[in-house]
Amino acid sequence: MKLKKVIIFASVCLMMLATWDAQAQRILPVTVRQFLDERALNVGATERFMRFFPPRMVDGKEMVDAFIAVNGDDAIGKLQAAGVIVNCCFDGFVTAQIPVDDLVTVSMMPCVTDVEISGRMMLCTDSTLSVTHAAQVLDGIHNGLPQSYDGTGVIVAIMDVGYDYQHLAFRRSDNTSLTRIKRVYSTTDRSGHPARYNKRIRLPGSVFMDDEIYGLTTDDSNSTHGTHTASIAAGGHVGGYGGMAPGADIVLCALSVLDGTISATELANCLRYVDSYADSVAQPYVVSMSVSAFSGAHDGQDYLSNVVSQLMGPGRFFVFAAGNNGDVRIYSSKEASSANPLNLLFKYNNGNTSVDSTYYYRICMADLWMRSSGWNFNYRFHFLDQQTGMIVWQSDVFSGSSRIELPEISEYFTLDNSVDTTGYLRGQVTYSVYGKKYELILTVRNLVNKKYTVSGNVKRGRYAIGVSIWPSDDRISYIDAWTSNSGTGFSQWNSAIITMDGGIAYNFYTPANSSCSINSYAVCDSIFSAGAYVSRNSYYSLFKGKTITDNSLTIGDIAPFSSYQAQGAGPTGKALPTICAPGCYVISAVSRYSSYAHNSNTLTVMKTSDGHYWGAMSGTSMAAPTVAGILAQWLQAKPDLSIAEAKDIMAQTAIRDMYTSGPNAAHFGAYGKIDALAGMKLILRRMNYYIGDVNMDGAINMGDLVDMIDYLVGDNPEAIGFDKLAADLDQNGMIDVGDLVALIDIMLSSAS
Repeated sequence: MKLKKVIIFASVCLMMLATWDAQAQRILPVTVRQFLDERALNVGATERFMRFFPPRMVDGKEMVDAFIAVNGDDAIGKLQAAGVIVNCCFDGFVTAQIPVDDLVTVSMMPCVTDVEISGRMMLCTDSTLSVTHAAQVLDGIHNGLPQSYDGTGVIVAIMDVGYDYQHLAFRRSDNTSLTRIKRVYSTTDRSGHPARYNKRIRLPGSVFMDDEIYGLTTDDSNSTHGTHTASIAAGGHVGGYGGMAPGADIVLCALSVLDGTISATELANCLRYVDSYADSVAQPYVVSMSVSAFSGAHDGQDYLSNVVSQLMGPGRFFVFAAGNNGDVRIYSSKEASSANPLNLLFKYNNGNTSVDSTYYYRICMADLWMRSSGWNFNYRFHFLDQQTGMIVWQSDVFSGSSRIELPEISEYFTLDNSVDTTGYLRGQVTYSVYGKKYELILTVRNLVNKKYTVSGNVKRGRYAIGVSIWPSDDRISYIDAWTSNSGTGFSQWNSAIITMDGGIAYNFYTPANSSCSINSYAVCDSIFSAGAYVSRNSYYSLFKGKTITDNSLTIGDIAPFSSYQAQGAGPTGKALPTICAPGCYVISAVSRYSSYAHNSNTLTVMKTSDGHYWGAMSGTSMAAPTVAGILAQWLQAKPDLSIAEAKDIMAQTAIRDMYTSGPNAAHFGAYGKIDALAGMKLILRRMNYYIGDVNMDGAINMGDLVDMIDYLVGDNPEAIGFDKLAADLDQNGMIDVGDLVALIDIMLSSAS
C-alpha cells in the first residue's frame, strides 16, 4: 500500500515539475511567440491573426493589446519609457498596448515576468471585471470554485433614468432575440399593467412585462445613465465588455426627473415594487441606486433609510452610490453654545469669472442639523465688512422660521432685477419625526453687493453674508452643516473679526471640509455604500480613433470625486463608504438614443455592426452597480446571505494596498477595495464547501494533493481535517481518481 502511494505521489510531482521546468526554460512568453509566428504568415490580415486581437495604429504606431505581469515598484515607469501605453494597473499586472516593433524587447525586460497578447474572444478585457476579480468568479471552475457564478437565480434591480431597453447588453447570451429584462417599472407611464406591491395598493406609473418589453424604446432620450449602470451590474458580455452578473434577471425602474432631480418618495415606491416582485418569484435580489443627496441628517434615520431598513433581510441587498463631492468642501461642524456659536460665511461661485464668490449671491442654501434629539436652534444673520474685518450688521435672534426682505438690508445689498425682483435672507426650522431632530435650512437669494472693488477685472464684494447658530436654552450640542446646492460653499476667514460690541474674535468662522461629503442616504446601516477608485485612466475613443489618457488620475488611488465620511466625522462617526469599486472611465453599454451615438462624443468606445454602443463614464454611479453585481454573484452561492454576513465578508477579504493605507486612506472608507473572488471563497468556506481545498487551510496547494492521495490509498486523513465535499471536485457523489485529476488540473492552471 505504501509503495502504491509513493508511486502515485512521485508521478504527480514529475507532472508538475515538467510543467514548471517548461515555463522556466522559455525564452519568450508563449503568446508572444505565437503572435509573432502568426504575424509572419504570408496571408491576409483577417487570416493572419486568428487567435489574437489584431494590432492597430495608436498615435502613429502599430500597437498590440496585452497583459503584462510586472515586478518592482518602478516597473510602470520603465514600461512607459520603452514606449508602452499602460492602461490599467492591477495586483501584479497591467493591461497595456505594446509597440509591435518593440514586443520582443519589452518581453525580455527584467521588470517583466510575463506577457499575454489579448485574444480575439477575450470577454473580460475591461478593468472593472479584472481588478475586482469578478471575472475569475464568472470563470469559477478554473479558479478553484465549484462552479462559475454569474448571478443566475438572482434579481438585479436598477433605479435610474436613460434606458435603452432593447440594447444587446440586456439580451440572453444563448439567444439574443430574447431579453433578460423581466420587468420594467415606469413611475410616470401608465400605459402598462397597474403597478401594485400587493393586491390592494397601486403605485404611480405602470409595469411592462413579457412581450410588452420588446415594444419599449427608451424612457429618456437625453440620458444614458441607466443603460450604463444596468449593464455594469448585469449586462451580457459583448466585444470584451460586460457586467458583473450577466446571468441575473434584470428589473429596471425608470425614474422621473424634474429640474435635474429625483424624488426620494418615488425611489421608495420603486423599492417597494422590486421587493414585491421578488417575493412573487421567490428570488433573492440586490438593488443598485446611483442617486445621492447631500441635504439630510446623515444619520440613517430619514424616511428613505427607514424604507430600506424595513425591506432589508437575508437575500435582500441595497447599494447606494457614495456621491461625487469628495473633492468639494461642503461640510462644517462644531460643538456649539450661545457663548461659542457655529459661525459660517457664505460664498457663491456661479462660474462667472468677472465676479468673486461674495459679490453676487444668486441662491445659496445650507442644511443644518442639531445632533441632540429634540433641541432647537437659535440663529442670526450678519454682514462682514471684508475691508475692515468688522461685523457691521446683524439681525435679531430667531428660534423659528424667519425672512429678512431687501428694505431691511438695502444699505448693503441690492437685487439683480434681470433675474428676479425678490431677494432675501431666510431661515426655515423643521422637525424630523424619525430622527427626532431639528433641521435649519438657510437660504440667501438674489443679493448683490452695493459696494465693491475691482481687482484684476474682477468685481470683489465688500460685504460677505454670515450666520451664527447655536442650541437654544443655553445648552451645548454638535451642529452639522452641509451646503446643499451647486455653487454654494462656506468661506474661510483667516484674520481677526471685530464683533458688533467691539470685541475681537480669532478663528471666528468654522472652515469647511470634505470629511462628511457622503451621500446622506449612504450612511444607513441597512445598505452598502459604494465609493470609487481609479482602475483605468485611459480609453480608446471610437470617433477620435486613438487612445485618450487622463494623466490627472493615479491608477489604484481613490477617485478625486468619490465622497466619503472620515472616522469620527458626521453624526454617526463611522468610516464610509462601506466598500470601494472602480469608478473612472468604466466602459459599459450606452443608449443609442443618447449623445454617445453621435460622432461628437469622444467617450464612445465601441459600436457593433447592428448599431449598439458602449462608452466610458465616471462616478460613484459606476461603482455602485459594480458592487451590486458582485453581491448578485455571492447571492447565487448563498441566497440567504445577510447584510451583516456580506459586510463581514467584505471586511475580511477586501483588497488593501499602498493606496488604501496612504494619504487618502479615509476616502476608501471602512474596508478598502472589493474582491469578488476572495469574498466568494470565504462564503463557500463558511458553507463548508470550497472545492479542492480538501484540508480546509484556505488554499489549494500540495497539501491538498497529499491528503487526496492519502484518502484514495486508504489512509485516514479525517483525523487532520478532510473535507469530503471539497474533495468531490466532479460532484458525482464519489471521491475517486477523476477528482485527483481535476485537482491537478486546478493546481496546474493556477501555476500557469
